[in-house]
Amino acid sequence: MDEIVSILQNPEKIEQLISKLKTIGKDFPKFQKFKRSIDSFHLNKPPRGVHQTNILQHVFKYSDSRECFDSFRLVCKTWQNAVETIRLDISPPFKIFQELCLHEINGQFPPFYSKYLQRFRKLKLDLLFGHFDMTKWNSISNLLLKNMQNLSEFSIRIEQIPPKFVIFLFHLFQNSKSTLTNLLVYQHLDIVTLPTTITLPNFTLFSFTYPENDENQISAFDSLIKTVVDIMCPNLKIFRIKMAPQILKYITKNYANHFVCAPEISMLDHIPLKISYLKLENVSAYRYTSHIEYLSLDVKHVHAPSRGDWDDKEMLSFFPNLKGVTFCRNGIPRSIYSTFYAKTFWLERIDYFRSQNIKILSEHEYSEIISESRQSLSPSWSFQFRF
Repeated sequence: MDEIVSILQNPEKIEQLISKLKTIGKDFPKFQKFKRSIDSFHLNKPPRGVHQTNILQHVFKYSDSRECFDSFRLVCKTWQNAVETIRLDISPPFKIFQELCLHEINGQFPPFYSKYLQRFRKLKLDLLFGHFDMTKWNSISNLLLKNMQNLSEFSIRIEQIPPKFVIFLFHLFQNSKSTLTNLLVYQHLDIVTLPTTITLPNFTLFSFTYPENDENQISAFDSLIKTVVDIMCPNLKIFRIKMAPQILKYITKNYANHFVCAPEISMLDHIPLKISYLKLENVSAYRYTSHIEYLSLDVKHVHAPSRGDWDDKEMLSFFPNLKGVTFCRNGIPRSIYSTFYAKTFWLERIDYFRSQNIKILSEHEYSEIISESRQSLSPSWSFQFRF
């Protein structure tokens, strides 16, 4: 055994073997005997699973989608079928729309793109100036509607609303009516109009980023939110929105019972909530601060925390029923132990919190509290805020 293994692991011996096999020829008895020996160990057969579609598709999910289509698909018919029939829980790469603009000729595209687009369960439509040629919109929108169906998520990043965009959205939603769960809209100019004649029964998340240059489109936002919550999405769970003062004022007035967490502490003058985001410089006595049980504390200067003029006793005096705190920066969870000095400072504060029976919550624990509060809310959906 050892001698055989030693020979097989020796490159020079293997080279000698190959040379002798070539010299004697395939009709020589020794060659045939050697071949039968190889066959008996099944060394001439491909590895197990190399032609099993489910195994191939599992591997392809972790590979680059374009490489799969450009290279792996060409290996053999089995691999071609595995690549072309897999559904990936991602969207096509960002550059795909620039490619489509370049390759469109008289409303037609190379056949490659039809098969390629059919593989994705998500669509991220990027219509920003410089990234998309709007003169190609009609052709590209038809290609998308024909080949991207049964989507689970659709997101739009948009500056200029294309012609007949509402009609496009209607057909896109119709093609994914029973599968679409998430819609994300990122806008830089006017608010997009959604179709009002379709219902999406499995739709649970709507995310909306407000135009940066104008907060005076309240009537357009009013139409948008009513379309989403009253018509399109009977089973909506979360309406995610980026913070904007005029929008916050509007939804506080009209949708007060859909808040789980206050995106800023001043809201406690209007709504009695148990959870709030808090910038320390804004701490003050508001009407309902005594209702607060959990705080997400915005830590601006984690490396030099004394610059935040932190006063534990003063802060806690506003929240007599506080049970737990977590730490963040602009709403994003963060570690408070980044330097030795910060660690020393925060250990003192944490010890003080604990002495007052206030728990330091991990990101997961805080998320669980938010989730449980959403489930106990009597309305079927609630707001979630981006900062």
